[in-house]
Amino acid sequence: MAFMLKDGFRLYYEDTGGNAPTLLFLHGAGGNHLSWWQQVPVFAEEYRCVTVDQRGFGQSVDVSGGPGPAALATDAIALLDHLGIARAAVVAQSMGGWAAVGAAVRSPVRFWAIVMANTVGNLTNAEIAALRQKLAAASPPRPAVLWHAALGETFRKQQPIRAFLYAQIAGMNAPLPVDFRDQLGRLTTPVERYAATRVPTLFLTSDEDGLIWPELSRKVHEHAPGSRFERVDAAGHSTYFERPDVFNREVGAFLKEHRP
Repeated sequence: MAFMLKDGFRLYYEDTGGNAPTLLFLHGAGGNHLSWWQQVPVFAEEYRCVTVDQRGFGQSVDVSGGPGPAALATDAIALLDHLGIARAAVVAQSMGGWAAVGAAVRSPVRFWAIVMANTVGNLTNAEIAALRQKLAAASPPRPAVLWHAALGETFRKQQPIRAFLYAQIAGMNAPLPVDFRDQLGRLTTPVERYAATRVPTLFLTSDEDGLIWPELSRKVHEHAPGSRFERVDAAGHSTYFERPDVFNREVGAFLKEHRP
């Protein structure tokens, strides 16, 4: 448990240490470093696992007038530098995809694999943007409470105790700025630029995801040659939390193929 200091900003992280290849876990807007409690004990048997409260979440309170989500990618690279990690794999969920994509296009040699779980990191081109607009227009309004939207209907009905835990973890974050989604929405990356990094990428989605629709993940995958696509049943936007057995198995197999 430690903080990285950067320009007056304190980034909280936890590191299992060791000499094994590193996994950097980047949570979504409904989570923080605690979100990965069902992943770290599993993956720490084979990897060095680093979890983090990204800027503005958990214990990583942004500085007054700070850059907000625009610094997610540079924060991730700075943390690897701080820990002396030359290369890592990233497991990113939802908002974490923005950090993963931004970091990869800035320094692709730093990453040996990236998992984009229920996220496309706002990768876009004309075709992807048109599909996103079409899917959004056909979808019901999003719930006002963020964590309601982040869990699938099957999970909420069948696992009320774990759904409560999800809400408690999300509740440890300070309220987001009112324009937070707009800030994220402006941080786009051409999908062709990301594909040019040639970092092995897994796009993992689920059938009840109403935030980053499965069809959108598939379309982005199609524009990223060499990437892999997996769709999980009976899960919403937080597959890692709702179906950890399936998530860990699929992610573990992908990482094993590309492990240095």
